[in-house]
Amino acid sequence: MNGSMHNHGPGSGEIDLAERDLDALRAQLDRIDDRLLEDVRARIEVCMSIAHLKRRYSIPVMQPQRVGVVHEHAHRFALDHDLSPDFLHELYDLLIAETCRVEDRIVDSAQMTPDGDTASTVG
Repeated sequence: MNGSMHNHGPGSGEIDLAERDLDALRAQLDRIDDRLLEDVRARIEVCMSIAHLKRRYSIPVMQPQRVGVVHEHAHRFALDHDLSPDFLHELYDLLIAETCRVEDRIVDSAQMTPDGDTASTVG
């Protein structure tokens, strides 16, 4: 009996096709990742504008009620799209932590002189 008659694995043509399909899907994933990263950057830029406003009006950086609204929105989105609410909660915890870090730097910079001394905010 010929050994090739019992070969149940994919042939080289099928492997080539699978590689092309995989490459196309990876390219699609790369484009999605580019958009995701751009949206994260844009989100942080908006948060920087918010931080300048908070600094101007002495509004605390941490806004627990707003954090709750953001988490609730992500939770509903997860349920509506068959995603893990826990995953999106953790993702937003990371985004919010970075946002707070950036906002803190902006708000704190108003209270520091370039040499690191505390500046007077009376004016």
